[in-house]
Amino acid sequence: MADTQRKQDSTHVAEEMSSPGSLARMDEPESQGLQTEHQASGRAGSTSSLDCTEEDFNHSDASRTTGYMGKNSEVAWLRKLRQETDSGPEDEDQDNPSIGFGSELDESHDPPAKEPKKHLPLSDSSYYCDDVPLTIDDSLQPYQLPASATADLLLACYLECVHPAFPILGKTTFLKQYKAFYGNPNLKTGPRWLAVLNLVFAIGARYGLLIRAEWRELADDHEVYFARARLLGLDAGGIWRNAELQRIQVHALASFYLVTTHQINRAFVMSGLAVRQALMLGLNLRNNDRHLAESSKEIRYRVWWAIASTERSLCVMTGRPTSFVGDDCSVPLPLPLEEESFMAAKEQYETGVVRMLRRLSTDEGQSSEMSASTPASSVSSMATPFSPNTPSWRHRPPPGAGEAQTVRPCDGLFFLYSAKLYSLDDEVMKQIYRPHIIKQTWATIQSVVSRFQKKAVRWQSALPVVFDFTRNQRDQSFLRQRMCLGFAYYSTMMIINRPFLCKIEDKIPNESTAAKDFDRAGALSCVLAAKSLIDLLPDEPNPVGMYQVSPWWKMVHHLMQAGTVLMLEMWFRATHCPDMSEDLLKAAQKTVAWLQSMATDDLAAARAWRLSSDVLRKVAPRIGRKMDDRLARPLEPAPDLTMQGLMMPDGDYNLPGPSDYSQASTTGMDFGNYTPVTSWEPLMFTNYDNYLLGNEVATTQGPSSQQWDQYYQR
Repeated sequence: MADTQRKQDSTHVAEEMSSPGSLARMDEPESQGLQTEHQASGRAGSTSSLDCTEEDFNHSDASRTTGYMGKNSEVAWLRKLRQETDSGPEDEDQDNPSIGFGSELDESHDPPAKEPKKHLPLSDSSYYCDDVPLTIDDSLQPYQLPASATADLLLACYLECVHPAFPILGKTTFLKQYKAFYGNPNLKTGPRWLAVLNLVFAIGARYGLLIRAEWRELADDHEVYFARARLLGLDAGGIWRNAELQRIQVHALASFYLVTTHQINRAFVMSGLAVRQALMLGLNLRNNDRHLAESSKEIRYRVWWAIASTERSLCVMTGRPTSFVGDDCSVPLPLPLEEESFMAAKEQYETGVVRMLRRLSTDEGQSSEMSASTPASSVSSMATPFSPNTPSWRHRPPPGAGEAQTVRPCDGLFFLYSAKLYSLDDEVMKQIYRPHIIKQTWATIQSVVSRFQKKAVRWQSALPVVFDFTRNQRDQSFLRQRMCLGFAYYSTMMIINRPFLCKIEDKIPNESTAAKDFDRAGALSCVLAAKSLIDLLPDEPNPVGMYQVSPWWKMVHHLMQAGTVLMLEMWFRATHCPDMSEDLLKAAQKTVAWLQSMATDDLAAARAWRLSSDVLRKVAPRIGRKMDDRLARPLEPAPDLTMQGLMMPDGDYNLPGPSDYSQASTTGMDFGNYTPVTSWEPLMFTNYDNYLLGNEVATTQGPSSQQWDQYYQR
């Protein structure tokens, strides 16, 4: 019954994308017997040797610093590509299948046909910064705080540019505590709350550095705030103490800060601690305690989803498994409401309105869960590549999506869709990039990928118009949210289709015609997703403007992920898209140009720029092109652009949509003409349950209403 319903839900996609007789072709037996998609191992794709490692990661300081990176990590992709480009000029004219990890397909049983001339350690292809030492000055005063004006700005940066995507804190409660704390110098609070505060400051200061805000103090002030947080809540034996919500938030915030500084392994460890402690408190389960306020339950649900999303994001970046299993979680998805609405809806939690919202956030996310038992023959229905300009990317919304269009757009609704996409990433990782898939046939892998393609398209089609990143929109109020969803979606599409970006025909010589078509369509979909991601950015790099309307904490990752896919296709001589050679070069050079411009303020971006420019220079001749030599030279330090310098009079600005590939247009929005929209407004503080401390913060007099109004109206 479930399989029948899933087939009905996706029938319209199959009708648009299938060619006549394709299903029948998939079921026809191969005349030559062996090595069809039904006999070939799941190793045939680019994922290949998922059940083994290629080097000793305890061998040196560099290898330990980088650690293991799984096959869905762009670092692993880049290492393999660099290994091929460095193999020697005599290999230039060979379409070497090993670039898709093909030489590793059977290395646990049979030796590869040809050993590479040079084995590159994974650490040589990593741009992350875990090698940067974390030191604490002996003279550091952990209880020292910034001036009130600076603290307000740092907090504003955090709440506006981080909290909507990862609501690790209860905003209303925290703001109430913050006002009371800064309003009364004699108010005493615990070290853990001060650790939370300093982590918020550290994240805000890191953001201020990237946007070159004129109010920032020192270039390394974010490191000072993080060091204080370590002394107050991370390095003080907290790991040996029992779990509690505030300690979970300390570890989660520390993990996010480390992501912003590209210390990915340290972030991975901190995230794992947060998840383990959250599991100890049962935050992964639905809470039916009648004595706990519904508003507090919803806040805790959001804390869990923020932690889970951070963990899943890190696992996508590193290629490692998560520290929890989704099947062990029954926590409802977050309600599509602003936190300030919880108390207003307190009396309606048992009414039809809130039940509808809960159904919308939970049932819709579970109704299309995919089973691994879908017949492999169904993959032929996806033999057309996904493209923003084909009906497959813009088909009618699934059942229930109409209700989503009636919910008022807000950060809560944005977080709901973000959490769903991170959940999809987790499913993709489990069913495509884990060791057990090598025991499956290639036809089964095709079937799994087909289902994930459909599910990703359904997610995008169900987005409310205000969050639809494929449209040009005049409304700027949710530009950052649209951009975040757009980057995340194209990243997901790359991961789903990456197994096809290799020379599969060399491993499955008797693959059916329909299966070959599906392989080529998957590879093309991966390339188009990479190009679509790059097309979200203007042609002229402007990092300051970009950071203000994007997932600034992992833009280097997104650029390297897309850029590596583009350069992989160039190494293949544009085999999967022979008419796009010029587009590939243009998009790849645009990627390198953005990294080059970001390198003046970001160490990871500088490392990524050096790696990508070197590879692009070597792969461009494979499609008869040459890289612009200017991309290999560092830029002079840019002028001190500030947020105020970007503010322009009101006007009509459009979010760039994916380009028309047939026209090879790469239009984008000029972020220099974008006025950042500040949606954070003064809040009416309510007395709902203080879920953090168990006790109300002393109601001392904080800054005056006039002072807060002046601050918010800055």
